[in-house]
Amino acid sequence: TVIQTLPQVENLGLLFFLLFFIFTALGVELFGILKCNEERPCTGLDKHAHFTDFDIAFLTLFRIATGDN
Repeated sequence: TVIQTLPQVENLGLLFFLLFFIFTALGVELFGILKCNEERPCTGLDKHAHFTDFDIAFLTLFRIATGDN
C-alpha cells in the first residue's frame, strides 16, 4: 500500500516545492532590500534567516512553514 501511494506523495511534494519556489521568489523580490544595522535591528530574523539570497530565503520559508524557531 505504501508503494501505491508514492505517486501521490510525489505530486504533493512537487506542489509544495512549486509553492515554496513561487513564494521564495516573491519574498526575495519584496524583502531582499531590507538590511539590518545598528539603528534598525532585525527583530524577527537573524543572520541565518533573511531574504537577500534565494537559497537562504527558501530555507527561511521552510523554517516558517514547519514552525522551527
